[in-house]
Amino acid sequence: MDRHSLLVAGLTVFSLLVRLYKLDVPDRLIGDEVYYVPDARSILGQNDLGLPIDPRKGHPPLGKMLIALGMYVFGDNPFGWRIMSVIAGTAAIPMFYLLVRRLLLGRKEMGQASLLACYLFAFESLTFYFSRVARIDIFMMFFFIAGAYFLLDDRLSRRILSAPLFAASFLSKEAAIIMILPLIFYAGLKKPEKKKSRSWKSRYDWRPVLALSLATAASVAAIWYILEWGILVPSSPNLIERVLVMVSRLGITNPEAVGRSEIFLWFINYPVTRAVGILPGYDIEPSRVVTGPLFTAGLRYAYVIQASWTVLFFMAPSMLYMLWLSRREMPPRFTIFYWFGGLLGWIVVNTVFRGLIYLFYVLTILPPVIIAISIYLARKTQAETGTKSIKWRSVAFLYSLLHLLNFLVLFPVPLS
Repeated sequence: MDRHSLLVAGLTVFSLLVRLYKLDVPDRLIGDEVYYVPDARSILGQNDLGLPIDPRKGHPPLGKMLIALGMYVFGDNPFGWRIMSVIAGTAAIPMFYLLVRRLLLGRKEMGQASLLACYLFAFESLTFYFSRVARIDIFMMFFFIAGAYFLLDDRLSRRILSAPLFAASFLSKEAAIIMILPLIFYAGLKKPEKKKSRSWKSRYDWRPVLALSLATAASVAAIWYILEWGILVPSSPNLIERVLVMVSRLGITNPEAVGRSEIFLWFINYPVTRAVGILPGYDIEPSRVVTGPLFTAGLRYAYVIQASWTVLFFMAPSMLYMLWLSRREMPPRFTIFYWFGGLLGWIVVNTVFRGLIYLFYVLTILPPVIIAISIYLARKTQAETGTKSIKWRSVAFLYSLLHLLNFLVLFPVPLS
């Protein structure tokens, strides 16, 4: 095992321990756990009929079934509710490292950029939040990252393995389609040639796009049928009606919803939502809490649900940087398809289907920002190799410390 692999393994183990720390705090349901845990109980047969039924049709069943699996193994308690999210969130860390490493394969900045991206991903506050609560978003992200890893393989026989993983991502939460579609279209891009050609055929190949689209759709249908008509007791007669019921839920609007956001507000991390527990004897207004228990005395726990400022602040400039590089390079094109495609997807969804958008939806487009930041800093530090200059190495070090500080400021539970 090389040095980079050892560092990633150590970071993964440490991240697991951090995510497990006081996982049973709070000992009550918070946020959307009030929907997913009861759904998981019903999937385990804890309902009037005593049958494994998914009672809520707004999402596919896989994410809720994974929560139910944790409860089946570890019990119907706070640890059991959240343990599968911890496992998925932790597993996503080395998977993200492998994804970035494959994306940058053969490039000078590959080692530094993949390590930095892994570190930033491990301590990104919104991703961390979903890794500690009984919600379905982290399952969506894990399967998607794994699918994207296989998508980057040059061999179509390996690339097609992304289809069942993309399907699992979608079946965890249907919002995955926002990320999946842009990457499927990315798969048709050919590597840039030294001699430019105006012919689309020389620059784009529709065959892998069609193959991946069909394979992913077939995987979704097959896995969904197994889950809902093989394992669970279905409430819809067929898959088409089940999908139509789910799509009909996209039209729900609630202007008074707590935490309602707009897409342009994502760029300023607004509005923040919170789940706060206050110790007896402390007079704290929950809506004014902006830091966790490590920095605010009197908090039993405090989930301040927002993206890391160290990532979000650089979202727009890093994507413009990738757009500039994408003229000649494939890795920036990957980030551009991922981020701009995802952002456009949310704009379409918000315009066509629903007027209800939350800040936490930005989770889906944070990974390409992390990749872009890592590429930029790795290239700058790589350029200093063999010189006396430490300017960019100092910048990268200070940025990494600031990212960790952002994480600690929002850490949700006290150390004692």
